This record gives sequence, C-alpha cells and structure tokens, in this order.
Amino acid sequence: MTSSAIRRTIIALWAAVALAGTAGAQKLDEGLLDLAWFGREVEFRKTDEIDYLWVKPGFDLTGRTLHVDAWDDPVMLAKKKRDPKDAAKASELTDTFPGRLRGALSHSLDGIATVSRKEGDVVVTGRIVDCNAGSKAAKWIVGMGAGASNATWDLKFVDRATGELLLAVHHRAISGTTMSEIDDKIIKWLEKFGDILKHGASRTYEKGKAARE
Repeated sequence: MTSSAIRRTIIALWAAVALAGTAGAQKLDEGLLDLAWFGREVEFRKTDEIDYLWVKPGFDLTGRTLHVDAWDDPVMLAKKKRDPKDAAKASELTDTFPGRLRGALSHSLDGIATVSRKEGDVVVTGRIVDCNAGSKAAKWIVGMGAGASNATWDLKFVDRATGELLLAVHHRAISGTTMSEIDDKIIKWLEKFGDILKHGASRTYEKGKAARE
C-alpha cells in the first residue's frame, strides 16, 4: 500500500470514529443545532457576537488558504412548519452566503490568510438549518416585531489534509423592523465574524459561557 493510500485510509477511519461518536449527540438551540453535522462532539459556548461557537485550541489561520466551498442544501430543523416562501428564501441564502462570506473574509484576513472559491488547505462550508422569510406588510402595518424574518445557519472550518474540525459556528440573524432585511443582518454579522477571525477566534471563545441548551 502506498503512503498516499495509507493516509487516505487513516483519514477515513478517523472520520468514521468521529461520526460514530456523534450518533447520539445532543441537540442544542431547540433542536436547530445538531452536533452530528460537525462530525464530532464539541463544547459550544455562547458569546456576544456568535450564538454558539467552538474553536480548536491553537487555532491559527496565519499563512493558510481558506477554500470557501458551496453550501449544503438547506435542512429545515425548526419544530414549526415552514412554508414554500421560507424554503425559497433558504435556498436563496444557500446560494448567496458563500460569496458574501468569501468577500467578508478576503477583506478582514487580508495579509493574514488567502481566501479562494476553488482551493485551499482549510475547507469552509455551511448550511441553513431554519429560515422564516417573514412579512414586509406585517412589519409596516403591525410593527412591534410582527412579520420578523430570520435565518439560522451552521458554519465549519475543516483541515483538508486531516479532516479535523478547526472551528464550528451556529448563529441566528433576525430582522424585526422595516429598516432592514435578513440579508442586511447577515452582511452585518459577517463583518463582525471576519473581525473575530482577524483578532483570533480563540479570544472570543474563551470569553464565552458553556452552552447547555
């Protein structure tokens, strides 16, 4: 067996063990955060900027290339049934999110790491796990939070060579007023997320509190 074949076998075995360990993994955020998608159990913490965050000890992006890959198809995990309008918005965000993420990280990590849509030693991907398109009419007519739109997503950074999870995120953005749309809230959050990575995600993680629900 060649060295490359041995390496692939080791990675496959590591992934199988990790997934087996998450078979009975708990779910947080009322079922929207499924630890199995991240490939292993991790200790998520709640922070001011990110609802649920986990960072591998020693995480450092200096000199690395981030491959911001296409996202998985939406998986609606909310207990409340969503309608076709919600599903359509979830699909739209799935298509647009990688490009927005790539743009935000290219700016914030300039001089630290390279961001690419085609290649890289760190694979960055995500998925929408819930989406409520809301109602513009309700926002205008009723107000007081009526018609609010929201989207919840998972995001992970994985070492391409080893398959090891480096960073895990679960977050929800909410637009409750006529002054913004959910897309605006996502773009604003991405700016904060890029800044967190620029200054070291471990610093934010260390300040967080353990997530119990």
